[in-house]
Amino acid sequence: MSHQDPLAIDRKAAPFDKYKGVRRLEPGRSGHESRSHVRHHLYVGTGRDNPVQVLIKVTSKPGLVYERDLDNEIATLQRINDGLPDSHHFPFVYEHGHLDDGRRYLVMSLFDEFPLSTMVDTEPDPGRLVTHLIAAIAIARPLIDMHGLGIFHVDLNPMNILYRVERRRPVVRLIDFESSYDSSRHGHGAFYSPPTTPGYTAPEVARQPPDARADVFSLGAVLHTLLTGDLWVGQEAIAPRVAADETLDDELRDVLLKAVAPNPARRHASVDRFRLAMETYLERIWPGRSW
Repeated sequence: MSHQDPLAIDRKAAPFDKYKGVRRLEPGRSGHESRSHVRHHLYVGTGRDNPVQVLIKVTSKPGLVYERDLDNEIATLQRINDGLPDSHHFPFVYEHGHLDDGRRYLVMSLFDEFPLSTMVDTEPDPGRLVTHLIAAIAIARPLIDMHGLGIFHVDLNPMNILYRVERRRPVVRLIDFESSYDSSRHGHGAFYSPPTTPGYTAPEVARQPPDARADVFSLGAVLHTLLTGDLWVGQEAIAPRVAADETLDDELRDVLLKAVAPNPARRHASVDRFRLAMETYLERIWPGRSW
């Protein structure tokens, strides 16, 4: 790694030597700023022997904190890959290890989709209510599958949900599992101190082990972001803002308030319950459709 350029890599050394066309990922594709002060740097490339496209995540510097976060992502994704081998919603881990300079790296799937944040309108558009509800329902489905393994994302937000519509059907990918909670590991004493995103991470995560209701909160915050166009609302302000949002009818407001309740005991008990509530509402306002 060059002292002049902290983002420089040795393309002749592992793992980069296995890939061609290696370059830094553009921020618009990742939802992240790939700069020297961030936790990780992102690169893309194509396999030399296998034309698969990969994303290579490298810690920005050697160190225990960044390495623990990436180790957590690696362990969680490997569990998901084993437990949901036919799912296309999650990255596949190809390899991981350390660079010669000590930084940790992870090589995984590169998806074509853009972050959900790129479809957030700065001005709310009531005409897109159905579109946003369909997106939230589609995001709920891989979360439900993941929860069946006892794994919770914990830091779900519009930057780490990739989304597009193909032939009128949503395509969803969930990425960035550094904050994930795996009950099979963390419930038995594995270290857990997740990085979080204010406004999207459930407030109880700071003081107790998360469960499915943490992702209910995050998904509720994501849906409200789609509806309002406000990407960065403070965590403590979400419930009051939903309550005061006059663009929502009473039924949808109640569904959302139950999702983003600060007290997890007052939330939908599971993402599946939240999904059902959204589907029931959508069926009422747009009945008999193919969604």
